[in-house]
Amino acid sequence: AVIVQPIHYLCDNRYVADCLKRFPGKFAAIGLVDRHAPDAPDQLQHLVEEDGFSGLRIHLARPDDPAEWAAPDQDRIWEKAEELETCFVVFGPAALLPAVEPIIARFPGVKVMLDHIGGAPTDEEPPYPLLSNVLNLAKYPNVYVKLTPQGHKSKMEFPHEDTFPTFRRLYDAFGPQRLMWGTNFPGVLKGVGYLPALELFRTHVDFFTDEDKEWLFSRTALTMWAFE
Repeated sequence: AVIVQPIHYLCDNRYVADCLKRFPGKFAAIGLVDRHAPDAPDQLQHLVEEDGFSGLRIHLARPDDPAEWAAPDQDRIWEKAEELETCFVVFGPAALLPAVEPIIARFPGVKVMLDHIGGAPTDEEPPYPLLSNVLNLAKYPNVYVKLTPQGHKSKMEFPHEDTFPTFRRLYDAFGPQRLMWGTNFPGVLKGVGYLPALELFRTHVDFFTDEDKEWLFSRTALTMWAFE
């Protein structure tokens, strides 16, 4: 399993680091670092080399200024990530993804996972302006998408078939080798539950082939995360 540093603990990654040490071989981990801190690259290196983390989560929690992502202090941590061959998980609304695109393009050696279908809605009308911000990033081979249950955006009961067209557009754009299943645990426990979250993509979304599911549930994750 992959543990993502909870936002409640901000950049204090000690609990997750302890889990990695206490249960070797069980988990991969994604941490949080203040990307504006002068020693952000050193913090990333410590997490990866000393604590065994697979990378960082980047929160897009406000209207990010594209100029901010072009600033030299941002390049430093991306350069370090490229050097360490680690990855970033980008979490936030799809409306903010265009601000991140230039730095993604500048650092093709950094794998980027768009969390929770890139923060896109599932009920847009054509031409799908917000979903298009996600689909537009498919042209970068280093960009991946995490597929998680989207029942909270659905107007239907489980299995929320009105969300399936969005999953299909992501599949057509990125292909199965750049899609990865995720649970949204622990939030999923307040929604459909863990097992239905698995069965959603294993049985209900019916366009995945058996080989696609190997990528979705295993092989993509093994290309992203530092499992022992």
